[in-house]
Amino acid sequence: MKKQFYILLILISISLGTLVSCNKTTSSKTIILSKASSNYVNWISKENTVILDAYTILNTDSILALADGIILTGGEDINPLLYKDSLNLNVCETINHYRDTLELKLIDYAFKNEIPLVGVCRGMQLINVATGGDLYGDIPSQLGTEVIHRNNGEVMHEIRLIEECPNIFPMGSSNFTVNSSHHQGLKDVSESIKVVAESSDGLPEAIIVDQLVHPYMVAVQFHPERLGEHHPITKRIKTSFYKAIEK
Repeated sequence: MKKQFYILLILISISLGTLVSCNKTTSSKTIILSKASSNYVNWISKENTVILDAYTILNTDSILALADGIILTGGEDINPLLYKDSLNLNVCETINHYRDTLELKLIDYAFKNEIPLVGVCRGMQLINVATGGDLYGDIPSQLGTEVIHRNNGEVMHEIRLIEECPNIFPMGSSNFTVNSSHHQGLKDVSESIKVVAESSDGLPEAIIVDQLVHPYMVAVQFHPERLGEHHPITKRIKTSFYKAIEK
């Protein structure tokens, strides 16, 4: 059933994408997911929006030409050689070289064309790597276990805001409980990035790229697509993302 869903999604996306390229209107928007799943599709879908799965479409250039917004989704570990750390190869789990290459291309396109971009988990980590930062290869062994970021699956823990960030978080609170399922995270943060939230062990949990570098590029270490459509953070990111697209 899940396989049929993705086949249907891809067929619909390609056909609609073709129509959009021939007759694109201001009301229709095309969102590129770096690797689609039903959670991301359900979260970010909106009326008159076409969702394309970059991971399954061979001609990346053709879909990027349609992109109004890009979302880098969660997934495998990033190849540590991309941030020149061969030691982290020993603590990495699955590495997907094709995906690393694909998503770096999406990030580069977003920068060059000022396309609004949201990064989730792995997506946040890759934005940091792409702009000159690096990663903890394994949080428990390299940072510690003060905060459990993963325990045979998803866990919940608190984060605190370093500064207000209305593109990600609702106003009026400085502490939030979020979901977490990762063993890697941002270590040395790129100069282009500002950390706006962290967990109590100091690990970055939300970032924004300096607006002088890009007008709207935000990312979170947790998973808004799994928090539920009515969660205030989930709603806030979606709202600000589409607002950036409409500009």
